[in-house]
Amino acid sequence: MRRRGLPPGFSLVELSVVLLIGVVVMFSLLPVSIGLLRQQAGLDAKRLSVEMFPLLWERLSGDFGRASSVALSPPFAAPAFRLDLTPLREEDPEVSWTVVRGVVSRTNVRKKPDGEVMTATSTWTLPGTLSLDADELANGRLLLIWNDGSETELLPLVCGRPTEKNP
Repeated sequence: MRRRGLPPGFSLVELSVVLLIGVVVMFSLLPVSIGLLRQQAGLDAKRLSVEMFPLLWERLSGDFGRASSVALSPPFAAPAFRLDLTPLREEDPEVSWTVVRGVVSRTNVRKKPDGEVMTATSTWTLPGTLSLDADELANGRLLLIWNDGSETELLPLVCGRPTEKNP
C-alpha cells in the first residue's frame, strides 16, 4: 500500500525534520543577508545617514590601503579639498576623493588591458562635515575630522598596508 502525498521512501517525521532544518538555516542566514543588503544600499544611496557613515569610512580606508601615496589639493586645510591616491600596484585604479561642505565624491579611474579608460564617480551627501586637521597637516599627516553635530570623531589616513611589500 502506498501513502498519498509523500514521495516514496520518506515518512512524515523525516519530511518534517528536513523542513525544520531548512527553516532554521534560512532564519540563521537572514541577519547576514540583511546586513549585506543594508551595506550595499548605504553605499548606493545619494544621502548617507549617521549610521551609514562607517561604510563610507571603510571605503575610504580601503582606498588608502591600496595607495602608495596621496596628493592633497590645496596643500593646506581648506573647507573644500581633494585627495588624489596613487595606486600601490599597476592593476589598482587611480582614486580621488573630493570633499566640498557636506558632499563627498569618489572618482575611480581604471585602465583596461586593451587601453580603454573607465571612469566611475559616486557622490554622497553627508549628515555632517568632514574636514582636515590643520595641525596634523602641518606635521605631514592626514587626519580627517568627522563632526555629525553631536560628536567629533578623528579618522587617521595612512597609505599602504603594512602586510604588503611596497614595490
